[in-house]
Amino acid sequence: MPRLNAADKKRLVTMVQRGDLHPVLNHTKWAELRSEMLAAPMEAHPRFRVRTVFSPPGFCSDWDSEFYYHIHPVEEREWLELKSASAAWLHEVLRRNSIPFSVEDGVVRVWGYTHPGLQPQWV
Repeated sequence: MPRLNAADKKRLVTMVQRGDLHPVLNHTKWAELRSEMLAAPMEAHPRFRVRTVFSPPGFCSDWDSEFYYHIHPVEEREWLELKSASAAWLHEVLRRNSIPFSVEDGVVRVWGYTHPGLQPQWV
């Protein structure tokens, strides 16, 4: 999977070392999530939108369903929200792969990083 460029990697490492961000998901878990979404049954129709740690306040991407390329680079993902035609399927996939998630305003959110004082209600 594509990785961050050197300058962004350095910025991210600095944010973690300062304690501005707390890592939740590692590269392996992101790869497992991506693999599951690519293998999803047609009727599940998973979609996602993301927020990166470098995004301006309040910004997140539009909804997308192209998991092959558009999910990268995962190292900078603050969170990824998922929707599926089958919430049961989605929850089962996340639990089976031990991918922690919360439900925010009725939408599944997989966290890449949390901030100090922010503790999601894990499902």
